[in-house]
Amino acid sequence: MRIEKSFTSNHRLREWLESKSWEFGSTEMFYVWLEHFFEDGNRVSVKGAACDYHDCIDVFEAGNDE
Repeated sequence: MRIEKSFTSNHRLREWLESKSWEFGSTEMFYVWLEHFFEDGNRVSVKGAACDYHDCIDVFEAGNDE
């Protein structure tokens, strides 16, 4: 079963990514999970624009810089 997550802003995407990251013991394990999430055919979009693994990493890491 494929998952399609749609967000209204990068802020909302970052909130979801941050909440998922807490489920893993390290950032590396979270990145592995996220990579598999996309490899399994799941999709993420912000305001209708598709986001890939690298887009999500950029949004996640930008939130950690604040």
